[in-house]
Amino acid sequence: MIYIGIDLGGTGIKAGAVDKNGNIFHKDSCSTGVERGYEAVIRDMALLAQQVVKDSGHVLSEVKSIGIGIPGIIDPKSGRIPFCTNLHWHDVPILDEMHKYIDVPVYVDNDATVAGLAESVVGVSAGAANSVFITLGTGVGGGVIINGKVFSGAHGVATEIGHMTTV
Repeated sequence: MIYIGIDLGGTGIKAGAVDKNGNIFHKDSCSTGVERGYEAVIRDMALLAQQVVKDSGHVLSEVKSIGIGIPGIIDPKSGRIPFCTNLHWHDVPILDEMHKYIDVPVYVDNDATVAGLAESVVGVSAGAANSVFITLGTGVGGGVIINGKVFSGAHGVATEIGHMTTV
């Protein structure tokens, strides 16, 4: 079994095929092209995932799941992105769109949150029960792990540290 990780950014999409220990088989990227609309961007994510699988020497039936990190939030009940500022997306049905191209389980969460989770599982903070991860890119984000679980707060945006008000 392999897993596909996708990092959706404002200017680029990165994808990699990995095993359960985080060992990378193959990775690739392409431009986001935000101006084309969400349908085209999500189609490109799916095509990039399929290409990464193929270039890694595997086949799609070996993919256990796909994880996508987005620069925004997702409503876990509906599988929709209420808004994603960097991409100018509002009420985007990302799970439905991905499943038009790939029929495997797809999980989506904030990009900094999933980066923090990945670091706590196979990265620099592996083995630590609690950790804080800060991302610096087009924006500023954070991932908080408490007792080995993602902390996102009551409304899923507690770690959006790039959008905090200071006095």
